Amino acid sequence: MNFNILYTVLKYIPSPIRMESIIVGLAVHIPAKSFSHFYKIKNTRRVAAFDDEYNKDFFNMIMESLSYDLDYQENEHPEILFDNKKERFKDIEDADFLEERTAYLANDFQFSPIESLQTNDKDLKDDLEDLQKMYLYYDRPKPQRITKTEVKRLLKKQINSYHLSNLVMSPKVYDEFGGTNLFDYEINNEIYVKAISFDYKRLNQLSSELKSIIYDLNTIQVSKVILTRNENLELLPKEQLSAFKTFKNKLYELEKSKNLNIHLVPLSELEQTLNKI
Repeated sequence: MNFNILYTVLKYIPSPIRMESIIVGLAVHIPAKSFSHFYKIKNTRRVAAFDDEYNKDFFNMIMESLSYDLDYQENEHPEILFDNKKERFKDIEDADFLEERTAYLANDFQFSPIESLQTNDKDLKDDLEDLQKMYLYYDRPKPQRITKTEVKRLLKKQINSYHLSNLVMSPKVYDEFGGTNLFDYEINNEIYVKAISFDYKRLNQLSSELKSIIYDLNTIQVSKVILTRNENLELLPKEQLSAFKTFKNKLYELEKSKNLNIHLVPLSELEQTLNKI
């Protein structure tokens, strides 16, 4: 039987002027399993490097507070429930549990809009692992980080959780050379979705993919496109970050010259973006 994982990512935004952010946590809720957990960033050295005014004690206080508010699973050992935890989590099966527990944060710490991911008992462990690999990307050594194949799998599960009535996987949109693997999904006969990554080991591979996307968007007949990307791009190596900024500028130029509606967003903002276009 399928059920949903609800999740939201926590962003640390030290400057309201620059509005640059780094993901420092992931909150998940599974109403069907009476489960909730806050996965916090382990590599806090990256947070300190990101913010030269980083306050370790204040940061840790926020993280521990969120763990207190969010960490729960059924059948925990009795000694863990000494503080009337069952009473504190009596709403654990409610659909709006996660929203209620995360809505109060603002300013330096902000949760993204809640997203959903369709899963089942067989895939649940792997899906939770992939979500952590996706959003707490730099907590892991390079060989253990999420792959593009795993990102596409998450995209598939996330889109399936929306229960869209008009959804086509691998739509037949042809490029000038007869190729069709241009997009991962077509929604409502007008919105095309593709997962991309900027975290390539070789800059030439990244450059080739980005140039291919720009060329295709300039030559094929589509009007609404969503490109889902990886998070925490601020922490990419300088060359990849420069490629991301150039790519964004090229997309903006295409929007103007071809009258396209293009959104380059992290996976955690997919549903919000779909609702806007």
